[in-house]
Amino acid sequence: MSVVSMKKMSLVAHKGDRSRLMRIFTKAGCVELSETPLLDCTEYPTDREKRDAIESKRLKVTFAINFLKECLKEYDRIDKKGAPKGDFKKENRLVPLEEYESAAREEIETFSKIAELEKINASLIDIKSERARINALLEQLAPYRALDVPFSALKDTACTSVFVGVIPDNRAEELQNNLPEKSLMTLFDGNGVKCIVVVCHNDEKKLTVDALTNAEFSRCPFDFDVTAEEKAKECEARLQELDKSRENAIKDAMTYLPHLSNLKVLYDYYTIEIEKFDAVQKSPHTKSAFVMDGWVPADKAEDLKNKVETECRRTEISFRDPFDDETPPTAVKNDKFTTAFSGITAMYGVPSYRERDPNLFVALFYFLIFGIMIGDAGYGLVMTIACTAFLLIKKPVKGSGNMILMFAFCGISTFIWGVLFGGWFAIKIPEGSFLNKITWFEPLEEPLKMFMLALAVGVVQIATGFALSGLAKIKMGGVKNIVKGILSDFGWVVIFIGVFLLGPKIMFFMGAVEDNLPWFEPMGQAGLYTAIAGVAMIFIGGAWGKKNPIKMVGGSLGSLYGAINVVSDLLSYSRLFGLGLTTGVIGYVMNQLATIVSNMLGGGVAWVIGVVILLVGHVFNLGINLLGAYVHDARLQHIEFFGRFYEGLGRTFRPLGNDTKYTYLDN
Repeated sequence: MSVVSMKKMSLVAHKGDRSRLMRIFTKAGCVELSETPLLDCTEYPTDREKRDAIESKRLKVTFAINFLKECLKEYDRIDKKGAPKGDFKKENRLVPLEEYESAAREEIETFSKIAELEKINASLIDIKSERARINALLEQLAPYRALDVPFSALKDTACTSVFVGVIPDNRAEELQNNLPEKSLMTLFDGNGVKCIVVVCHNDEKKLTVDALTNAEFSRCPFDFDVTAEEKAKECEARLQELDKSRENAIKDAMTYLPHLSNLKVLYDYYTIEIEKFDAVQKSPHTKSAFVMDGWVPADKAEDLKNKVETECRRTEISFRDPFDDETPPTAVKNDKFTTAFSGITAMYGVPSYRERDPNLFVALFYFLIFGIMIGDAGYGLVMTIACTAFLLIKKPVKGSGNMILMFAFCGISTFIWGVLFGGWFAIKIPEGSFLNKITWFEPLEEPLKMFMLALAVGVVQIATGFALSGLAKIKMGGVKNIVKGILSDFGWVVIFIGVFLLGPKIMFFMGAVEDNLPWFEPMGQAGLYTAIAGVAMIFIGGAWGKKNPIKMVGGSLGSLYGAINVVSDLLSYSRLFGLGLTTGVIGYVMNQLATIVSNMLGGGVAWVIGVVILLVGHVFNLGINLLGAYVHDARLQHIEFFGRFYEGLGRTFRPLGNDTKYTYLDN
């Protein structure tokens, strides 16, 4: 359970072996190719036309996948029951390299289908544009729909001028008063405006125009041979036709949904090809040969060498250990339990190649703390059974189910702590029962004991963080690092050991426990002296290496001043106390609510309603507390724990062929 040892791979090969080598590396799934420095008489390839061509193909496949996804959403709105099924997520299966290559050989047929999808998309764009034009026209026609005369009939005569348009509602009276006497105005109500028809004698046209201008008149832009209402109905009929055409186009697109899996495989094939091309671009070449470097796990190097030498006879390949100034990518190898919690560490950062892998400690503490935060055996059983059933049915590949597996383990922790806390769906356990006998204490009945437990967990985890920090400094070597690791870091470990020994005495003093057992006193004395020894170590560590007495005192006091931050971090573990009580309180409230409602209503219906309240209430309680425990547990690891010893500045090992989006390469 540690960072995997890496070997630096170097090879010289004939260009004729390049495709075969890339296939070997892709199928092996253990080679990360890196940039190789230029050598004498070599240069980097500069031809990018091939990459651009592959990227162009991948963009077309991307369009097809996204288009089908959007069409499926639209079809679901049109016919929810009859909508076909389509999975646009990453497929939960291992795809052999041969299947990718087969998809590439059939790309001409695939692209003919994509071309048909592009035609459907073009028709949908045309429909959308026409709908927008018609809706805009309907919006313009709206004020005139009460006008029962065709637009083309409203024309000037030899002696009169006709004005048709709209004005704001609040300007109608003003316009009426300002129009000349020989002008005739007819008003029709619109949406926030007035549709007006003004007829005036040509002698008064200028006065009429001035009055209309002052009233913010907008002339009608239409000259249709039909009325506004007739034109609007014609537009609405056309909209219905367009809706039908759009629905048919979407249904036509759905006939291509069975090809989705092939599209996803083809997309990832192009992704792998682009990755190969980029690797080649970083490898210097001559007219007939090239050199290439990469990283390979040490335990895979020999097998890879044998494959290359067997299949590529014009290739020389060698492996060596990393130099001190090189930083290999990081790959970690852990058991199933530890691997399940690796995502928590990854959210913070990947360990560097020469850094200790923290995943085991994260797994142990995350497992421990999560159970305390939920603290209900019933919820733990539900979590474990549900997650285990999902894993057995779904069978996730290549670690895609690690988070579900993590929650399954956390369910076990929750069950154990729930048994110790007497938590069974927040139901009160009868006195003298078996479950009551195996109960350690009930957090709601003894909250102070719960608080002390939370702080005890914090003491253990923070002390572990200081110990790992001290070990890292000692491993670095050098007198300064060794002394600092022993005195400064392990000084805190000694203090926490003392505090832990003082724990029973403190609990009795605070009233968390009632009996002052005989061994409390000697244990407390040992803890006090141990803590004092730890303080002395930190005091000496702060002064170590300083010759000036004032700087020695300042360094010592500065080291002790850091205790404020440590105490602050320790108090952060009180969130275990808060969340642990919250689960029980909400569960108890839901149980009481169901009981009250059942007693009030009575009869069979009351039982049904009570069961519904219990189900909804406990599902909500479990869901909200799962989220809280997940977030706060991760926060404790990232801030209070990692802050002591872990940098997480590494780079994840990414072998060729493992950056696929829709499928998992079987390698």
